[in-house]
Amino acid sequence: MISTSQGRLQDRRPLSIIDIGSNSIRLVVYEGLARSPTTLFNEKMLAGLGRGIVSTGKLDPEAVTRSMEEFRRFRALSEQAGAEHMYVLATAAAREAVNGPDFIHRAEDVLKTEVQVLSGRQEAHYSALGVISGFHPANGIAGDLGGGSLELVDVDGEAIGDGITLPLGGLRLQDMARNSLAQAAKIARDELAKARLLKGGQGRPFYAVGGTWRNLARLYMEMTSYPLSVMHHYEIGIDSAANFLKQVAKGEIEKIRGIEGVSKNRRSLLPYGAIVLQEIMAVMQPSKIIVSALGVREGFLYSLLDKTEQKADPLISASEELARLRSRSVTHAQELVEWTGKTFAAFGIEETVDEARYRPVS
Repeated sequence: MISTSQGRLQDRRPLSIIDIGSNSIRLVVYEGLARSPTTLFNEKMLAGLGRGIVSTGKLDPEAVTRSMEEFRRFRALSEQAGAEHMYVLATAAAREAVNGPDFIHRAEDVLKTEVQVLSGRQEAHYSALGVISGFHPANGIAGDLGGGSLELVDVDGEAIGDGITLPLGGLRLQDMARNSLAQAAKIARDELAKARLLKGGQGRPFYAVGGTWRNLARLYMEMTSYPLSVMHHYEIGIDSAANFLKQVAKGEIEKIRGIEGVSKNRRSLLPYGAIVLQEIMAVMQPSKIIVSALGVREGFLYSLLDKTEQKADPLISASEELARLRSRSVTHAQELVEWTGKTFAAFGIEETVDEARYRPVS
C-alpha cells in the first residue's frame, strides 16, 4: 500500500478526491491533509458528460455509462492506496442536467459515498481557496474555466469576494455557438460584459485555473522555448499573449508547435478557451496572466484545514516536510534562519520580503 511505503510520512493517512466535471473526471490521491499537499496518484478520464447538454438538457448517455465504469475503477484505486477518506465533488453538468439527480444517485451507489454537488457560488469559492492556497499572497481575479461553466471571483490575500458563474465552459460554449468561433466570441463578449467584478481587477493579475487554460499555457511555453516544465505560477505578459491567443481563437491550432502533446479531445476546446481569455483581458485589462495548477480540489482540501494551518506559508511547510523525510533537523534550520536574520541586520544587508522568505528554504 502507498501509505506504508518508504519515503512517506507515517503519521499521515492518504485521502482522495474525485472531481466530476463537465468534460473530465479525475481522481487524485494525496499523501494526507496538509498545508502543501503531496500528490501520490493523479488520473483523469475525458468523459464529456456535458457534451450536448445545451440542446438536450441531459448528460450524454454514453458518457454516463463510461463514467460509472470509471467510478468503479477509481474507488478500487482509492482503496488500494489506503485512502482514509474519499471525497467526491460534482460541478456544472451534474447540477444543471435534467438527469443529474439520477446520475448522482447511481454514482453514489457505485462509489459507496456521498457526492457533493457544488453550486456555482461554492465552485467559485473553492476555486478562490485553491488560488489562495497556492500563492503567497494572491491578489487579483481568479477564473476557473471548466467544461460547463466559468467561475470568476476576486481574491485579495485571504479575502474572497462574491463569486459569479457564467455559462462559458468550453463544451457549453461550443454547443451554444454551434461550433462557430465567431458566434462563440459574441456570446463570450455579451456574458463577460455583465461581469462587473472584472473591472475591479484592472491592473491586477488574472489567475487562470482549469485544464483548457493550462494546455494553452503549455503550448505558449513550447512556442517561446520556456526552459522549465513548471506550470504553477507561470506568468504570461498581456502584450506577448495577444497574438498567440488570436491565432488559437481562429482555430489555427494544428500549426502550433507542441500541439501533438494535447489530446485530440482537448484540442477542439482550445479555441473556445482562447476566446474566453481574450474577452476577459479586454474587459478586465489585467497586469498579467498567472497560471494556477491549484483549483477546486485543492481549495476544498484547504477548507478542511484549521485556521492556524491555513495561515502557514505553503513553501515553508513543504520544505519542512521534505526535511523530515530526508532526516534533516527542522529546528536547526529555524535556528539558522533566526541567526542569519540577525547577522544580516548587523552587517546592514538589506533583504526584500521575498528574499527573507526564501532564506529558510535555501
